[in-house]
Amino acid sequence: MEVCGEEGMAGREITLKNCRYVVRDHKVIEENIDILIEGRYIVDIGRGLGGGDEIDCREAIVLPGIVNAHTHAAMWIFRGLFDRGELHEWLKNVNKAEEKLTPRIVYLASKIAMLEMLSNGITAFVDMYYFPEETLKAVKETGIRAALGPVLTDEVVEEGESEKLVKSFIEKTKGFSRIKTVVNVRSLYSVSPETIREASKLTQKYDLDIHMHVSETRREIYLCKKRTGLFPVEYLNSLGVLNKRFILAHLGWVTSWELSLIKDKNASIVHCPASDMKLATAGFFPLRESLDFGINVGLGTDGAASNNSLDMFREMKVAVLLQRNNYWRTDIGERDVFRMAIENGYRILNIKGGVIEKNNVADLVLLDVKDLNLNPLSRRNVLSNIVYSANGNNVIATFVGGEIVYHREQKEAIYHSITDTLEEIQECINEIA
Repeated sequence: MEVCGEEGMAGREITLKNCRYVVRDHKVIEENIDILIEGRYIVDIGRGLGGGDEIDCREAIVLPGIVNAHTHAAMWIFRGLFDRGELHEWLKNVNKAEEKLTPRIVYLASKIAMLEMLSNGITAFVDMYYFPEETLKAVKETGIRAALGPVLTDEVVEEGESEKLVKSFIEKTKGFSRIKTVVNVRSLYSVSPETIREASKLTQKYDLDIHMHVSETRREIYLCKKRTGLFPVEYLNSLGVLNKRFILAHLGWVTSWELSLIKDKNASIVHCPASDMKLATAGFFPLRESLDFGINVGLGTDGAASNNSLDMFREMKVAVLLQRNNYWRTDIGERDVFRMAIENGYRILNIKGGVIEKNNVADLVLLDVKDLNLNPLSRRNVLSNIVYSANGNNVIATFVGGEIVYHREQKEAIYHSITDTLEEIQECINEIA
């Protein structure tokens, strides 16, 4: 798949003509209209538009790009290897397997995961994993948007290497407006408070986000309360690190007063329902309460090792079902999760996108109206069918910044192009297994 350079699309025009349905946001759906793209941005929406390359979209639903707001791309290599253990048992197995990883394997697995995400309509993702420079290299080659960066550990901080790592990563992203550096911290129980403070200091100095697993299990809550007398979000707040640049992943065991703190500090949350259930973390994220608080809540798959799927259409449906099952109520619906996966995801990335509007980035997904699982189809049920019936196989094309970075016609060619890569990865998997 050929990908243009960062400035390769500047000035080029594309018109998506006669789009059957355009889902402009989580509530506005229009029929038979055109979308004019110039360079990396949407410049007009309406009827009778034209210019540049015209693409017939009479058999397409057009929606904004989807954001996978918490994942570990290279863990694609571990899909299906450890599907029985609860989280901490699972982590022991995964950590042993990760000892076999090399920078090259991380690069290869990350790249294939990105191709899979693009084929599923995911235009951007937030990542945390080893050898982030290798994942960065794959991001540059595939054309997807990403927020990623070094994982800070106690060892890195004690050796005085943390700022050097962050500065080096920022330098590697220069010239790529679709790539953002974040500072990653795995969890409260994996690092000292000094490391968390150092991570926060660096994010403030270099205007970055901090990305961290928080309140994922009952065990984590117990250990934090025992050691500090506080719940995890309370503890982060006591350290002075909770702020608008904080991305908290999971939060399956969060309290109502902690949600108040998150709201007051304007931090963001990422909900990962399928992974949480698969790893039997037991608690479930209070989505309705978080949305009622006005907190920005995104949606993520987590890694393919704990979810097995990198399909955000599935994740939207699971998010609704989990809430309805646990609350015995139906007040979480398709609008809520669609907004989480798209608008809120772009808000986490601090990018003007996630809504099909003039001057927003032209990150778009085309779905095939002829696919049987999307029918019967009308303006009334478009959004419902996307959330409850769609899957990644319905994606015709994915645009990032006005560039077609995936088209369904390329699927077979993409597979053949990675055959050698898959064989190399399989050798690593055999050694791990």
